[in-house]
Amino acid sequence: MRKLLATAVIIAALVALSNHSRKQRSTLPDLTGLTLSHAQSRARAEGFNRLTSQDAGRENRPQLLAGNWKVCAQTPPPGDHPVTTPVEVSVVKTDEACPRG
Repeated sequence: MRKLLATAVIIAALVALSNHSRKQRSTLPDLTGLTLSHAQSRARAEGFNRLTSQDAGRENRPQLLAGNWKVCAQTPPPGDHPVTTPVEVSVVKTDEACPRG
């Protein structure tokens, strides 16, 4: 009887862990083309809170006003990821073209 109870408890714990890990994943949207402020909002709305940005140009400018920057590229790509995944976006000023390659 004790073995049966222990087995039932272990199975219940494994099911709970499985459900918990599923809830810790989300779909990262395509952030390219969005302003940095909108990209941050979209990523956070899906549960991704580890978002960083970098200047896609050679100047390494700080992104002080997120609305003045647009996203050229993102890592990881859009899709299903753990919400703890760091999301990094490369940005340029909204009136600039994204670098090629």
